[in-house]
Amino acid sequence: MARPRQHAEHVAMAAAAVWLVLCGVLHATTGVMAPPLFSLAPLIVATVADERRTAVFAVAAVALAVGAGWWHGILTGDVNYWIRVAALTAISAMAVVVAGMRRRREERLARMTAIAEAAQLALLPPLPPAMTGITIAARYRSATREALVGGDLYEIIPTGHGIRVIIGDVRGKGLDAVLLARQVLSAFRRSAVARPALEHVAGEVGRAIGPHLGEEDFVTAGLAQIAPTGELTIVNCGHHPPLLRHRDGLRPLTDGKAALPLGLEDDFTAFTTTWSPGDRLLLYTDGLVESRDQHGDFLPADTIGTALLASDCDQALDTLITAVDRHTGGHAHDDMALLLLERGASSRSSVNGHPAAVPTAAAPRTDPPTTP
Repeated sequence: MARPRQHAEHVAMAAAAVWLVLCGVLHATTGVMAPPLFSLAPLIVATVADERRTAVFAVAAVALAVGAGWWHGILTGDVNYWIRVAALTAISAMAVVVAGMRRRREERLARMTAIAEAAQLALLPPLPPAMTGITIAARYRSATREALVGGDLYEIIPTGHGIRVIIGDVRGKGLDAVLLARQVLSAFRRSAVARPALEHVAGEVGRAIGPHLGEEDFVTAGLAQIAPTGELTIVNCGHHPPLLRHRDGLRPLTDGKAALPLGLEDDFTAFTTTWSPGDRLLLYTDGLVESRDQHGDFLPADTIGTALLASDCDQALDTLITAVDRHTGGHAHDDMALLLLERGASSRSSVNGHPAAVPTAAAPRTDPPTTP
């Protein structure tokens, strides 16, 4: 980031210097007296440089304009000339002020970016690459390039009832969505280890976030429980159904019953299915299945299924994200969280592109510290 910025500053200052030279030559050779032309140089520099560098070019512009007047002997007796010099001085001073304002805004943005990075680590901490025979890979993609995290969330916790998973999507964007996502994860981390039934976990999460919901707020979520025997228990809270990739193809895991999101209902039902070694379970948010191309067409299901055939979970998610980018032309309109689990894989994987050793077990995590 710093190198492109420095390059832009150098280019702007070089262009401004060339402009000052051209204006100086024009005034010296033709006798045309147009001091405001010099003001373009500090304005160019102000777009990328700080106020100190801008001031250097502002002083140089005024000095060259006065020097041109001295060269042609019109420093005295020409009121119009001094009015034009005054205009040049005012514009140059304004360029310095604008450069300072821009620099302070960029510093505030940098601080906000640092806070967003801390929020990302708090909401979406790195997941283990494997957990009791389940290979794990995860990705998060914000629709806003400048934002690192939004209202999408996921978490995996080993419990006495099996591995429990949640993926969700908070309605809305911005700081309010981030704070509500934090409440969801905090409630899930408490309930997942305490409640024996997965549907009761979902209900308790819904009741816990109720006091934090606005009039139009809700959270869609999908919960899964992976038992050591290979049983999969699914609870859908108004969310897209998980997709199971097995040898016979790709199919959604749903019981066909409609369910309301968290915050709108707290009485949910669960259904159980099975999966075999080598099968892959994909949990995801809107950014995947609601991505559209320039014609308004959704991402084809067979594209998702093909991506999930990659050699390992990480490669599968990378292939899937590439397919989404190709389908949308790189213009995502919603955040996208992806969580891919594979049963019985012995190959090592990594999460978010960072290699890690495969642990034999993992302890439940506690909530990360948060700042008010």
